[in-house]
Amino acid sequence: PIFIVATTMLALAMLLTSAAAAGALMLPLANTHARLQASSMCRAHASTTHTAMWPSQLRLESRTDIQMAGFEQKAPIAGLERVSIKVSAEQEALESLTASCAAINGAEGIIYAIGGQRAEIIAEGPRAPLEELVRVIQEMSDAASTCDVCWQTTPTGAYEGQRFKMVTLKPKMRAQIKLEGDNQTLDYYTRHLQLEAVFNRGLKLSSKRESAELLTLAVEGNSPRLKSFVRWCQRGPPLQRAQRVSVEWSSL
Repeated sequence: PIFIVATTMLALAMLLTSAAAAGALMLPLANTHARLQASSMCRAHASTTHTAMWPSQLRLESRTDIQMAGFEQKAPIAGLERVSIKVSAEQEALESLTASCAAINGAEGIIYAIGGQRAEIIAEGPRAPLEELVRVIQEMSDAASTCDVCWQTTPTGAYEGQRFKMVTLKPKMRAQIKLEGDNQTLDYYTRHLQLEAVFNRGLKLSSKRESAELLTLAVEGNSPRLKSFVRWCQRGPPLQRAQRVSVEWSSL
């Protein structure tokens, strides 16, 4: 009997010890569960609060009068269109292009002689004069000539007063460029010059700020890349456009 009693008491003691250990183990788990529930409630509250902000944010983004980085988006030039006419013909016909183009009232632009009896006419103006110009050039073409017409977007207004001077492009060219505009616009150009001329096109560039409203550039290098850079100057960086861009071409 004594042995049975002792064995029973030992078993009870072991049972109580196990129960105490289990209780001690469950307490941290309960605390952890409570913390997880509290964290989930906080996240749910934060998510609900964040979601509640979206409608006002969407209304703000849908406004059309927002200024980006201090500048308003430059509006397109109303009433102007732009066309590129690439011509391949005999040299005599190419030499008559300036007079033929200049005879069209309301059209302004430039002619690039690009070698191999080829030329590109860049013209801007209202649609009707440009269509007349295209018709005149096409009528000059014959079986031995080709005429490729491409209507382009984003006219620049950069050819005001220019009556289709012909520029003969050599492999290497130099362009003296004058940019006129307000101080803020020219500052914006200046910040983009190295990227557009040197990094993107591999051109040699020097610039001088003559005044708050005048920036002069001397750029030289591969003629197609230089022609592309002149076009960039005329169009302007994404949010700005110079009031006037004048270009003087010369060969190296």
